[in-house]
Formats: sequence, structure tokens, C-alpha cells
Amino acid sequence: MGHKPFISVSIKTLNEAECIEKTIDSIQQQIVHYPHKIIVADSLSTDNTQQLASNKGVTVVSLTQPGDRCCGVGHQLGYLYSEGEYLLLMDGDMELEKGFIDSAIAFLETHPEYAGVAGTVEMDDAVNYEFKSRKQRLHKIYPVGDCDHLGGGGLYRRSAIEKIGYLTNRNLHAFEEAELGMRLLDAGYKLHRLNVPYFSHTSHNMPTFKLLMYRWRSGYNQAPGELLRSAWGKPYQRHALKMVRNEIVFAIYIVVLLIAILTFNPEIIGIALLPLLAFILLKIIKNRSLMSGFQSVTNLAVLSAGLIKGLLNPTRDPMTPPDSKVIHE
Repeated sequence: MGHKPFISVSIKTLNEAECIEKTIDSIQQQIVHYPHKIIVADSLSTDNTQQLASNKGVTVVSLTQPGDRCCGVGHQLGYLYSEGEYLLLMDGDMELEKGFIDSAIAFLETHPEYAGVAGTVEMDDAVNYEFKSRKQRLHKIYPVGDCDHLGGGGLYRRSAIEKIGYLTNRNLHAFEEAELGMRLLDAGYKLHRLNVPYFSHTSHNMPTFKLLMYRWRSGYNQAPGELLRSAWGKPYQRHALKMVRNEIVFAIYIVVLLIAILTFNPEIIGIALLPLLAFILLKIIKNRSLMSGFQSVTNLAVLSAGLIKGLLNPTRDPMTPPDSKVIHE
């Protein structure tokens, strides 16, 4: 390849002191032959993430308002300081795999109709229910071939992002890559996952219920509602509904169950509880674990309650940049 395109890398971080140096090292090793800029987009870490990243000689930018913290704001912040032809999105607990950049650039340079490309994912051994479940479903979460969004990040064509106005939606506490995919597909672009390794990921080592509590406090579980709200009245509204249909069905079921309980009629309550018991039983059989069955229901219940909360959340225009400052240039 004669021409080497310029790549900006956005690494979103919040308290990633444990992994950030390894993340930056893995990127620097793979990107050395390309003109590039590495941006650590930090959401006001309370550990020494910013200092460790600055010591690596990369650009470090940070939010200034703790209230702006959420998954969707990270890469949008990185994008605001980016330049060049391509954008690589990474999290501060990922390590870039050898050869991905070359394969991804080769694909995008020869397929102008594609806005972004990703690769396959490796995960360490998970300790909690959510990440164990995620590990079992890796092929479903990260399907190889043409897809409707690139979960976990990817290499994007900067001109495509400029065409759709913003990279990731600063209102979203999750699903930011899904929402990006919906807008890109709506603009006529395609997305693809190559059968080459992209990154390895360190999973959260919090116990299951502690992770659930953390996710609730951080607003992560409001994301299904926030996604629906952001897609309302847009051409991809149906796509968003399909993406969070499990949470919608369960949220409706919770409301019906509450109404049944308020009748104080044991027969009505018993009938209303049947679908829940059947669901738990199904999960226990599928996962061959009693605990897994109950954790699955708890997870879905928390997400469904979050859906209602997320629908009611006030939103900001995703085109308005969040307040930020440069920590290290």
C-alpha cells in the first residue's frame, strides 16, 4: 500500500489505571507505520488514569462535568479532538491484536460503501453472570460478516461520521455503537466484521449483584429507554424497538404483575406469576444452574426498570459538544 492514511485512535476511559498502559502499548505497536494521533478521552477518572496516559506521550482530554459521564460521551469526546481519514475506537481495558489495523485499512480502502469494520473478540475468564453470559454469546454479539452495528468499537471512515453529524450519542449509557450503526445504515453505508482478531478484553471482576448495583447507580441500565427515546420518530425507530424488545416485554410484564398484586386476589396473582416462574425454570434448565436462572431474571428486571427510567430522562442535543479540557497534548 503506497499511501498510508492518517488514523486517530479514541480510547474512552473511566478509572482504567490497571489496564490503560497495556492498551496504549498495544495500539502504539500496531500503528507505528501509519501517521496517527492517540487520544485518551477520559470521563473524570478518580484514579491516576490521566497521569499514566500522559506519561505515555499521548493526547489526553477530559470532561469537566461529572454529570456528563456515560458510555456515549467517551468516543464523542475523542472524535472532537480527532483528525485524519480513519477513527479507531477502543476502551481502556482492551488490547489491540496484531494485524487488525492492516486488514481493516485494506478492506475499507477497497470497499468505499462500508463506513466501518471490526474483527473477532477474545475475552478472559469471567467471574460474574453478565460476563459469563457474554462470553457464551460472543459469536452472537460479534457476528462475522456484514452486520447492523459494530459492538465493542471498530475502525470507521471519518467522512462517514462527518456526514451523519456526530460519532456517539452523549445521552446514552450503553447501546452507543448500536445507535451509531442505525444512523450509518440509514445514511446508506454498510458495516462489516472481518474474521481477524480485533481486541482482547478484560471483563469486570465484580461479583454479580455488586455489578448490578454499580450499573444501576452509573445509569447503565437506563440505556434501553434512552435508545428508544433517541430513535423516536426517526427512520430507524423500528430497529431500536427490536433491539430492546426483551426489556420492553419484561417491563410491560412487571407493570401487569404489579397490577395483579394490587388486586390482593391470590388466584389472579398466581396466574400472573406463572410466566415468571416458567422463564426462571427455562433459564435454570438452559444454564444447568439454579443461581443462573435467578440471576438472569434479576438482570432482566433491573434492565426493564431502567428502561422506564431511561424513557423519562431529560436529553441533550447530541450535536452539542460536552464541556472538556486538554490535560496533555
